[in-house]
Amino acid sequence: MSTTPSLRTLLLCLLAWCGQACMAQGAGSSVLSFNSRDIIVHLPPQMPAPGARALVIVLHGGGGSAQRIAGRQSESGMNLDAQSDKNGFVVAYLNGSSAMRIMADRSFAWNAGGGCCGQPAKNNIDDVGYISAAVNMLVQKYGINRERVFGMGHSNGAMMTQRLVCDVGPYTAAVAISGPLNYQTASCPGARGKRMLAIHGANDDNVPLAGGMGTKGPARGPYQSQEYARRVFTASGAAYTLDVIPGAAHAIDGIDEALQKTQGMSLAEKITRFFGLAS
Repeated sequence: MSTTPSLRTLLLCLLAWCGQACMAQGAGSSVLSFNSRDIIVHLPPQMPAPGARALVIVLHGGGGSAQRIAGRQSESGMNLDAQSDKNGFVVAYLNGSSAMRIMADRSFAWNAGGGCCGQPAKNNIDDVGYISAAVNMLVQKYGINRERVFGMGHSNGAMMTQRLVCDVGPYTAAVAISGPLNYQTASCPGARGKRMLAIHGANDDNVPLAGGMGTKGPARGPYQSQEYARRVFTASGAAYTLDVIPGAAHAIDGIDEALQKTQGMSLAEKITRFFGLAS
């Protein structure tokens, strides 16, 4: 059967559009279900051999989700897909559990300790156990070198990242953005020999740099200070660096913009360099 030139052109355009859309939707990413939660995994086009690969775990803030970071709908400065493709490491965006009773399937949080945040803290959800198990699964599934597992998070996800390193130390290095270690402890048994980078906006009113009550955001503290976190981690044998960003507040996008102006690099680039994953 023959087709007219105009119909042929239309079909070619539709096929081209579909191909582009499918590539954009896939983009090296897939969704795994692990213990009733979704994990979005991004694989770069080229990776080292199994056993030499690196993994970065990304934790959303309170009320966020893995889907929104992966889709650049919120906290987009933590989307590491481009850095993954450039430098050949695996990225996994994890979901917490329902932050509140309403929008239970779209708004998630972590039990980071110190009463933060929402339903996970109220119900004492074992997020340390969940994330540790998820890391073990991903290491085995994707041939990751356990010495090349790294973690990061924002706000409530930053507090969860700090708690993970403090309690069980699944990461070689971690980045916490806009969130301290948020519960009282004399020491961090999992932190010895680990590297920590805390990035915090100088004008953060949600989770104040100096601790205490926040004046913005749905959860307003009280919070521990970044200085408290630094003391505990340092005393526990970790290297803890605090990078205060002038002119930045709590939101990822503002911190990302300020970093590009003051340090000449994006947040994603800074994190990748800190982990030693930049080419």
